[in-house]
Amino acid sequence: MVFLEALPRWEYINLMKAVDIVVLPSRNEPFGIVALEAWAAGKPVVATTAGGPAEFIWHDVNGFLVDANPGGLAHGIGSLLADHEHCRKLGANGRKAVEEEYNWDKVAMYTEGVYNAVLSQ
Repeated sequence: MVFLEALPRWEYINLMKAVDIVVLPSRNEPFGIVALEAWAAGKPVVATTAGGPAEFIWHDVNGFLVDANPGGLAHGIGSLLADHEHCRKLGANGRKAVEEEYNWDKVAMYTEGVYNAVLSQ
């Protein structure tokens, strides 16, 4: 799927709710806010082991981490689509991670800690 222009926020949210899984095929993704958006919608994420998502996606807990090649992506996508219950479980785990670890209070606390560490140097 290719979007040629930015989508209105409501349309993006509706699309995210309509999909079964979200795939991040990036080979160089620093963090990947799309993964958090997918989890907020209760969707599991298939991402490559290259880049930032490998640091916060837990394989077979809230998504799949796969090799950064077509075969790896196909395996991750196929595995989740073949087991809808497991797919829903991983999406629910992702939703829980967003609620508990990536909420505004936690992000603000972490950011404040970084600022304090820099200021104390």
